Amino acid sequence: MSSTSLEDLNAQIQELEAQRAQLQAEAGKQRKEAIASEVQQLIEKIATYGITAKELGLTDRADKPKRAGRPQRFKVAHDGKTFTGPEGQTWTEGTRGRKPAWLVQQLSELAE
Repeated sequence: MSSTSLEDLNAQIQELEAQRAQLQAEAGKQRKEAIASEVQQLIEKIATYGITAKELGLTDRADKPKRAGRPQRFKVAHDGKTFTGPEGQTWTEGTRGRKPAWLVQQLSELAE
């Protein structure tokens, strides 16, 4: 049985990790080049045939059908007063949650 020192094993590990990093970088470069080539071909075909974004299924978000089973979020109209804080932040009466500390302080100063 051959005996390999710990330093030799660490050196081999570092060499293999360097090779792996180099191969990953090369694979990433080749992938980017392949994607760029395909995109260019698609652009040329779209221009040649006059294909629209709608024909490709690339529509605005407003045109997309709503996803089934997913609750829609609704904005609540607030009819209360709007208060502005010292740093420009706003809070509208009738919203959920606690009043901000800056508003509580302003209201207590007005009451005094």
